[in-house]
Amino acid sequence: MPSPLHTGRLVLTPEDPYLAPEDPGDLIQQLREIGFAGERLGQGSTSYMVGDQFMKLVTFMGCSPAIQSAPSDSDEPFCHLVQSGPHPLPIFLSGRNTTAPRCEACRKRVPQWQGIMGDWAQDPADFAATCPHCGHAQNPANYDWRQSAGCGRYMLCVENIFPQEAVPSTRLLNELQWITGNRPWHYFYIQE
Repeated sequence: MPSPLHTGRLVLTPEDPYLAPEDPGDLIQQLREIGFAGERLGQGSTSYMVGDQFMKLVTFMGCSPAIQSAPSDSDEPFCHLVQSGPHPLPIFLSGRNTTAPRCEACRKRVPQWQGIMGDWAQDPADFAATCPHCGHAQNPANYDWRQSAGCGRYMLCVENIFPQEAVPSTRLLNELQWITGNRPWHYFYIQE
């Protein structure tokens, strides 16, 4: 039987794509203490159940969201957390919902971004792309993807969330910022 389609994910990551928590285990423990993260899904796994305060730390659009927060016997997708990283250098996450990013200088959309990101992946630390509209050079890790893609060394993915279906609360973003030494976090959505 084919597996169900991936509905999407909400991805939380530091705004600075080169920042990663010193100890991801400590970050998860802090998130467990505030009820965002729950129990680990299997020995040695980087996946976690959502915690008992999850619905208060993430705001869902619509009048009554149907969020399955535990595995079922039918292997239906369910909402859970997955850590990605820390990676030595930032990685790029995109999906079928990804739109062209904007140049930080002129704010025009950057065409052929797929090729630029492929080149960037070969040398993320030192790569600079030149905007075809204004000539501004910037590292694509800092593009404005308008919440449809992003880069980072560490990402916390909330699985089985449709793009734009859920928004992390100010409290959750503030907690993540506090845990990582007062460095701000942001979020984006991926649909595969």
